[in-house]
Amino acid sequence: MERLAGKNILIVIPKDYYMESELTPVLESMNAEGANILVASNKLKESVGMKGGKFKPDVLIVDAIEGITGDSYVSAGKGVRQIKGVFHGVVVIGGNGARSYLWKDELLRLLIHDRYRSRMVIAAIGSAVPCLGKAGLLQSLEVTTEPGNKKAIAALEDSKAVLVDEPMTVTDRIFTVRDANAIPAFLDPFIEEVAKTPTK
Repeated sequence: MERLAGKNILIVIPKDYYMESELTPVLESMNAEGANILVASNKLKESVGMKGGKFKPDVLIVDAIEGITGDSYVSAGKGVRQIKGVFHGVVVIGGNGARSYLWKDELLRLLIHDRYRSRMVIAAIGSAVPCLGKAGLLQSLEVTTEPGNKKAIAALEDSKAVLVDEPMTVTDRIFTVRDANAIPAFLDPFIEEVAKTPTK
């Protein structure tokens, strides 16, 4: 039984220096559960990973804000996008590029905020966790991030988050994951939570 059949998952990666050990298991498990997956980034060129891996995103972050768009069709002389579906879950992948390219991305902030407000499921791994803080979602919440990542810890403290030494935290559809080693503990609860979201 594929638990995510009919569900759309958006995975966001930095445009360079993403963490392969975070992206690969998330992609594989969402695929295995039958999800429709799109990978978004700040550019459509191939992203280079921390270990030299390469991954070409499907869409730009800006184009993922509205959801999954079909072909444009014209009505009354204006191009109109056809919305084919919403993202039921969003996973932001870390790596050294997360701080440079994702933390300050206003469009990503809007996307995360919008998906959460629409009762969907949001997750961030490792150095991507501050993205959720920038979107205003972590105030007073217990969160985790890479131990020893001073910049991520400082950014989360700025967001008024409460740092805990746990592999993963989950509060009201918001998941934070310490690092790649904690992904096995994260996948099942995340999939279960996405499976509960309203299908549109």
